[in-house]
Amino acid sequence: MAFGAADLCVLGGYFLAILAVGVWFGRGERTTDDFFLGGRRQPWLIVGLSIVATEVSALTFIGVPADAFNGDWSYLQMYAGAFLGRMLIIWLLLPAFYGGSVTTVYEYLGQRFGPGTRTTASLMFFASRILGSGIRLLAASIAIAVVFQWSLTWVIIGCAAVAIAYTTFGGIKAIIWTDALQAFVFLGGGVAVVLFFALSTDGGLSALVSRASESEKLHVVTWSLDPNNVRSFWVLTIHATILNMAALGTDQDLTQRMLTCPDLRRGQRSLLLNAFMGLPIVCLFLLIGSLIWSYFEQAGVVLPPDVIKSRNQIFPHFIAHVLPRGYGIKGLLVAGIFAAAMSSLDSALGAMSSTAVTDFYRPLNRFMRRGRVAPAGANGSDERELLIARGLTLFFGVVLACVAIAFQEHDDLLWEAFKWVGLIVGGMLGVFLLGVTTKHRGHDVANVAAMLTSVIGLVLIKHYQEATSVVYIAWPWWVVIGTGWTFGVGACFRTRDARRTEPRP
Repeated sequence: MAFGAADLCVLGGYFLAILAVGVWFGRGERTTDDFFLGGRRQPWLIVGLSIVATEVSALTFIGVPADAFNGDWSYLQMYAGAFLGRMLIIWLLLPAFYGGSVTTVYEYLGQRFGPGTRTTASLMFFASRILGSGIRLLAASIAIAVVFQWSLTWVIIGCAAVAIAYTTFGGIKAIIWTDALQAFVFLGGGVAVVLFFALSTDGGLSALVSRASESEKLHVVTWSLDPNNVRSFWVLTIHATILNMAALGTDQDLTQRMLTCPDLRRGQRSLLLNAFMGLPIVCLFLLIGSLIWSYFEQAGVVLPPDVIKSRNQIFPHFIAHVLPRGYGIKGLLVAGIFAAAMSSLDSALGAMSSTAVTDFYRPLNRFMRRGRVAPAGANGSDERELLIARGLTLFFGVVLACVAIAFQEHDDLLWEAFKWVGLIVGGMLGVFLLGVTTKHRGHDVANVAAMLTSVIGLVLIKHYQEATSVVYIAWPWWVVIGTGWTFGVGACFRTRDARRTEPRP
């Protein structure tokens, strides 16, 4: 793909800005509290923007336009559930996390139920985040590989290496501030594409939108009573409500951001900002997909077979072969792809590192050295934990790159991510809801059994459905089943009071 001087300047400026912001705001990391929570003094507005950047990710930047290009706007139906899920997090989950003064949300489960529940939920987080973030990394890497005609495997490795570098250096502060900047980059890229259509096509936006509307490409709501219709409004609303509660309320990747705010009120504001920004962002990228379809139809463009086969290549193909060179718009769009990749990858690395240290290393270290040394944070132990956290950031970056490489043959990455993550996060959400909605229900051992059996059962359902069509449960219900099963089983048992008063480490 030919780049003009303006394109190169925009892309180079993006990388210099990210490096400068990451180094400036990530400097002075001396303790794990700084590395994991930014000293709990980050501005709620910046935190809210960073959540937007992480949640949008490459799956929105690449997958949503592809979904609109190949189908319609059915994906928008998930916004109602996404908004409701965020409101429930603000009301139910965040007060519990701030009340426990936790570093990770799984510490809350240790305080409420015991170490078994905490450890199991942490392990499930690792599984869901490795799968989800690995697929997100793959989506961004496909776009970059298509645009530049580079090897996909080496693009994955390169993206992972860049995110590892500044995350290892600056921790959560570098993540939050670079992600806030990257939110403006990929949103600016999306707006630039719409302006390109408005200024350079016959009839402008109105003609392209009319063509898409006449072909029912702007269809949104599907009023179907079939529970196995994966594009039905009520099915997607229920699914999105539960999935978003799990993704933003029980996943350290996103919840960690809210916990960097000084208090509960400002943490809630950061998520509220995200809730209201979600609708225009999704509409923007759905519109891009529909406009690309209309543009190709109007121009009689015949797409190459490899682009038709892999729907994730449609937007990158448009960037590489349609957008003009030399005006900076190609550079901005490529910067947007990099921004989408980095903003989702860096936060996953930070979250997994903080969870590994807080929920595994610290408890194990206390158990092994009980009675012989000072507690964590004294006599240099915090410096040692900081070194371990940085080493784990590197390790998890390598793992995510391996997962992305392993999923290269999957085409529909947007919905594929929902399916795989839905197998796991329902069990996590069920036990969190048990903790915040009841005072004496849930037992440490029973919770572990409930969470594990929810995952095992859903994996068996997925495997059975792929082997036979005798019984079919649509994938949007998987996360709902996992949540209900875990909550229901856990509610049959009573909490031991001794465990409910477990002190914070």
